[in-house]
Amino acid sequence: MSADVKEVLYSVIDGIGRGKIRAEVSADVSASKRYCEEITEKCVRALGSQTDDETLGTLCEALLHFMLTASLLPSERKVTVNGVEISVVVPSVKSLAKDPSKSLVIQVVKDGTLQRVREAEKVQPVPDNLWVVSARPIDTDHKNYALNGKYSSIISDIRAFLQDKGVSSLKMLHG
Repeated sequence: MSADVKEVLYSVIDGIGRGKIRAEVSADVSASKRYCEEITEKCVRALGSQTDDETLGTLCEALLHFMLTASLLPSERKVTVNGVEISVVVPSVKSLAKDPSKSLVIQVVKDGTLQRVREAEKVQPVPDNLWVVSARPIDTDHKNYALNGKYSSIISDIRAFLQDKGVSSLKMLHG
């Protein structure tokens, strides 16, 4: 199933133009909001009746990974920290270990339960720095980026977080 979601996602992205999205989002991170809305809308339409929470969660996660790359924001994806699986750490696991107040943990919830969030709380002791991405809004004390909510602003919010914390916001691209 997740292969289908990623196939649909990258088909939509290629239809818009991967290079065009990267150029616009890296030049102006606020363009990510418009692209997130357009891409998720087209994907949800293409997926049709297959859109359960797990499918939409996979879509959110894959699009988040693409947009983090396009925006050149520093992050590590699908990492394990102290035995806890984390969807995304911004800017890095090393930074999280050194100073959790300057790091962001983003946990994608695909099953509607808060189990993965509770696990993430063990490695990110700063509640405001643990964000939750989900298909639908869920009841949590953490910032929740739901697909039908404020999901499309997540890349701009990550950039603002990095700027606020004084963390270099651009990845260095190595030849």
